[in-house]
Amino acid sequence: MAPSLPTAPLLSVTVLNYNYGHFLATCLNSILKQTFTDFELILINDKSTDNSLEVIKPYLADPRVRLVDHGENQGFTRSLIEGAELSRGKYLTVISADDWSTDPTAFAQQIAVMEQDPQIAFAFTNYGFYREEQHCVYIMFPASTSYVRPGHDLLQEVWLERSPLHSGTIIRKTAYIAIGGYDPKMRYAIDTKMWAGLCHVGKVAYLHDMLYAYRMHGSNMSKGKTVVTQSIKEVLHLVDWSYRMLPAMKQRELAWLHKKAVRKALSSYTIMFTFQDNNPRLGWYYFWVALTIRPTETLFQTTIFSLALYTLLGQRGYQLFEQVKARFHKRTRERLEATNRQSELEVS
Repeated sequence: MAPSLPTAPLLSVTVLNYNYGHFLATCLNSILKQTFTDFELILINDKSTDNSLEVIKPYLADPRVRLVDHGENQGFTRSLIEGAELSRGKYLTVISADDWSTDPTAFAQQIAVMEQDPQIAFAFTNYGFYREEQHCVYIMFPASTSYVRPGHDLLQEVWLERSPLHSGTIIRKTAYIAIGGYDPKMRYAIDTKMWAGLCHVGKVAYLHDMLYAYRMHGSNMSKGKTVVTQSIKEVLHLVDWSYRMLPAMKQRELAWLHKKAVRKALSSYTIMFTFQDNNPRLGWYYFWVALTIRPTETLFQTTIFSLALYTLLGQRGYQLFEQVKARFHKRTRERLEATNRQSELEVS
């Protein structure tokens, strides 16, 4: 094991690995080749059964790398919290072993922004979805330009879109401590709850550059029924928890957003499996799951009508219905605009 650094670094980077030996080199090289060098790398190998330790061994020659090799598998959440607890830096970040940084200046850019404003709680960036290391499927653009904004202004994005990528988002350690760190009871929305909590303790910085890559592959988190059900429950929990943290006046102001976020959490999987995957049967299943979690809020929303129409008409029939509806709304809008123009002429 490499010796620890004599003084605390500015940044602590945790890499979580479980049987990702075939991805590890790309991840570790992208970190160790950063132009910003004042960091420690806490590499947690969670009892991998592949060749991960063989891949890791050469990297231990770098004094910034510290290996934590579990004797028993601890799971994602416990490993994540362990990495944060071991972090000595003023800032901390996590990078999954199957993800990587696409730009050697990523750390430097984010740290520079956060050093300029001590009220920034976390800084995130654009990121790409990759099927292979040279094949970017698409880029996530959370905003049209870089910004530093009050955290409460970002709640809509966090509650509805949950777009900050966990890998590479840099957190101020004092802000992390202020909200109690990662929630050990969470698994599937643990990062989103972190962003929602941090929005209450400081500003948020966004860099409009693609600095990280999310690798899409068959080993990514399963979307089985148990996972989806728990995911819905966790998102509902974090939205309610974050909403209760708001001052009373802000709660009244954002009551509409809270309701919208709850409805989306309850309907998102129904919509995804029905309209994106053309599987209304599975869509109905997740509608039933949502109904068992929040009956009233699930039942009284428009999703059920769209799901019923899709089931009755099929994919092509529903698409035709949507086209007819869109033309009808367009013509109605045009007639209304023409009526308004005529009224203005008569008044003049």
